[in-house]
Amino acid sequence: PGPLVIKQKNPQLTLCYMANLLARARFAMTSSSRRRAGLVAVVYVSEGRNESVVRVLEKAAQEACRTHGARVVSVFRDVEYNRTGFTLGMAIDVDSAAGDKEKSVCYPLRQSAMALAERALSVVDLREHTATHPRCGVVDHISCHALGEASEAVAVNLARGLGAGIGEKLNVPVLLYGLASPTGNQLADIRRKYGYFKETAAVGEGTIGGWAGAHVVADGRVEADYGPAEVPPRAGVMMLGATPWISNYNIPLTIAAAHSVAGDDDDSGYSFLMAAAKRVARKVGARGGGLPAVQAMALPHGGDVEIACNLLDVSVTGPAAVQAEVERLVATEQCGGDSDSGGSKVTVKTGYVTNGTEEDILTQLLA
Repeated sequence: PGPLVIKQKNPQLTLCYMANLLARARFAMTSSSRRRAGLVAVVYVSEGRNESVVRVLEKAAQEACRTHGARVVSVFRDVEYNRTGFTLGMAIDVDSAAGDKEKSVCYPLRQSAMALAERALSVVDLREHTATHPRCGVVDHISCHALGEASEAVAVNLARGLGAGIGEKLNVPVLLYGLASPTGNQLADIRRKYGYFKETAAVGEGTIGGWAGAHVVADGRVEADYGPAEVPPRAGVMMLGATPWISNYNIPLTIAAAHSVAGDDDDSGYSFLMAAAKRVARKVGARGGGLPAVQAMALPHGGDVEIACNLLDVSVTGPAAVQAEVERLVATEQCGGDSDSGGSKVTVKTGYVTNGTEEDILTQLLA
């Protein structure tokens, strides 16, 4: 097409018209840039088996987000882990979130996540909870993330505001980590410090171990950043932090001879699978000298065992690299010819992301 021709007898009006077009185009470009920013809070609740309770919590999240101006991005219910992750978020204006305005920008999401946490604490009792996934509280964990062009300071303000509100209003000990921690505590470190990974369920008589009942810590107290130091048995402890987006990627392993329920006549296949999965998890994670920016552990998941991974930076190590390395390590395990395998072969299934990608979430928030 040829150049734009504007038929306008008055040259001054023509100039005004063109200036208006340019201003509108500049505004559209600036607005588009601003909108590539989001803020997310992922609220992990220790309940996934009771469908009616999960529905109550989902309704509470939807109503709170609708009231305050946030959005429920996704709900990932895991029946086997008895755990549900609620991803709440909102689009933010980068300029409006600068300086002293950071706290006010966080308000809709902070209030929405607070309402969900309060509802969860009212309907779930940790003393009655059992799971094959570790947990330390009813609202086990809230992670806050700035997406796109949003400043990390906004996520820090969200985490600290949530921590203060939950600690003071809901009377739950809150431990900060990551960018939100004034002392630089990391999530994995405080989890180890307070026995998060220590299994508490008995093995045998129809159980395969895992976690059961109230979370117990030494002397019954924690060094809380907000809330009481004494751990309430019903509510437990909450870990709350701000980090760049973390992708949760789980890879199921299965074996023909595996039994998902202990107490079967022969669970040697399952025992072999669990032992092999633990070795693979240790080798695949960065802590064991494996892939950078990867944390991994092996957990029972129905008839399978999963290599449950936190991918701390997918630009460093993404799901495809983790999948390939797990497959390689499992093949190496089987080449070793472990006598406990009973001739059974471990199969690596295709992994899955439980909480979405940063780009997918941003797209939803900006739609």
